[in-house]
Amino acid sequence: MIFKKILVAFDGSEQAKRAINYAADLADSSKGILVVVTVVPRVTLPVFPDEGFGSIPISAAQDFGEYQDKMKTMYQKSQEEVVKDLKDHFPNLVTETVILEGRPSSTIVEQAEKNKADLIVMGSRGIGGISGWILGSTSRRVVESCTKPVLIVK
Repeated sequence: MIFKKILVAFDGSEQAKRAINYAADLADSSKGILVVVTVVPRVTLPVFPDEGFGSIPISAAQDFGEYQDKMKTMYQKSQEEVVKDLKDHFPNLVTETVILEGRPSSTIVEQAEKNKADLIVMGSRGIGGISGWILGSTSRRVVESCTKPVLIVK
């Protein structure tokens, strides 16, 4: 089977780097398109009961917003580096990049549908990646909720 559009989930981990190399090789050999999707998990704000039910200090909200922005910047830089490496090794490969915020599993499935991907490729575990994103549980959720073929790279 030839895959014309391959979506690869990338979180910066070693497993994700192996997955992206595998996906790039598949896409290049079939003259397809590689869509590199990076999902920045949303930072959740804790509730501080002593400040009043459901309220948070304004300074905490600002700190979390800055932290979310820093995380997004880190993920973006990591994605840019890996795509640059791909271009060096696969100069004719057509790549697209997507950076989104949200729950990784559902966001990956939504992007696969939106991009009409023929295949989703992801690493088996993302522990140790940027901010320790655990791709193991994410890959399981993607497999369970997606109608597209999913290739898990170890």
